Amino acid sequence: MTTIELLQNSIDYIEKNLTSEISVSEIADLAGFSVYHFCRMFSNYVGMPVAAYITKRRLIHGIYSIQSGNTIIEAALQYGFNTYPGFYKAFKREFGCSPKQYLELNTVKKPIPMDLIKEGEFVLNQRQITKLLSNWNIDKNLEINDTFIAGGAVKANSAWTIGDDYILKTGKNISGLKTHIAVSKELEKYGMDSPTPVKTVQNEDYIIEEDRYYILTNQVKGQFLSPEARYNENRILIGEKYGEAIGNLHKILEEQGNNIDVNDNNLLRTVLDWALPKTKITMEQWGCPLPDEFYENYKENFTKLYDDLPRHIIHRDPNPSNIMFYDGEVSGFIDFEISERNVRIFDPCYCATGILAEADEVEVGFDKWHKILKAIIKGYDKVVRLTEAEKAAIPYVVYSIQMIFIAWLLDNKSYKNLAMRNREMLVWIWDNRDKCFGELV
Repeated sequence: MTTIELLQNSIDYIEKNLTSEISVSEIADLAGFSVYHFCRMFSNYVGMPVAAYITKRRLIHGIYSIQSGNTIIEAALQYGFNTYPGFYKAFKREFGCSPKQYLELNTVKKPIPMDLIKEGEFVLNQRQITKLLSNWNIDKNLEINDTFIAGGAVKANSAWTIGDDYILKTGKNISGLKTHIAVSKELEKYGMDSPTPVKTVQNEDYIIEEDRYYILTNQVKGQFLSPEARYNENRILIGEKYGEAIGNLHKILEEQGNNIDVNDNNLLRTVLDWALPKTKITMEQWGCPLPDEFYENYKENFTKLYDDLPRHIIHRDPNPSNIMFYDGEVSGFIDFEISERNVRIFDPCYCATGILAEADEVEVGFDKWHKILKAIIKGYDKVVRLTEAEKAAIPYVVYSIQMIFIAWLLDNKSYKNLAMRNREMLVWIWDNRDKCFGELV
């Protein structure tokens, strides 16, 4: 049984037991995982912590119960809230308004549990998008176009450009949406171009329909660079600009971190408890195993370094398609839904691995990548000053990112080719570790 199937079983179990006491340890045990491992997987795939998901589902069922004729206190007690004030506060925190206001603005349909497989296949047509856009005071004749992820290799099924100035996005992770809004608004205060929400006709940051949010944001000026542009003769200068931009972003996030509520992730534990074992098995099954030396080296050295690595809120997904350029300079960042508190060196390393994923699209790209990596690290170091522990940890953070990517992609059938590419990348990085990581700073 795949990870997605195990998590779907957990989601179905939660749905059947919303009126009963549910413990995270109980669900983890049923799935056959440690609590830590299960919580990390659940958050990665579902987009929010287990406890937050349970609360959200109880609120959704509760508001449907109220619309169906039950009193607010009856619904609150039925779905695990001891008092009406407890239900009211939780509802307002999740949906941004009172239960009464929500029912005045929405007709609640019978709640349907999340289907992780169907969620990955969600599609809207042009007519449906046009209808959704009526919730904002914008020109209804603006052109609607697709957006792309994975460096432009995969069409996104949850975001569209609206004219030249807007992006429409949808999803079910309201917790992640709120993180994005909080981060983007903080960046806006510092004059950094950021995808902040456009107010709806009801003066809200977003709308909710059938347990799915829709948000219209400003489009960050510029566009992401093509693989050819990242690997051309200016690649070292461009690499430094990436690094400097991430460093400037981090200075703001470190200073304003107390104003933003995010998940706290332990990179080392995520890899040791989940990504590394899964990667090792998969690499062997696919005929491209890494030597035991790789895994032993990782465990021994990264474990020694980890506790000394500076941590604060990071972007978490600064792949090159999430970093915009305008007139040759970085103009801003997009997509902060999965921002979290983690080791800060993760972001520049993640940007570099995103560029490595495109190495086979340009001539002798693999021969050029190590210089781009070093340029990104150099640019980042100019702004935030890396510690000695961070410098030593860079190889292990890169290995961590690759193993996490491999483990995650394995359970997403549409990304099978990307999974294979990342397995090949990890082998190549290990085989060329002296070239890639020698004299980084």
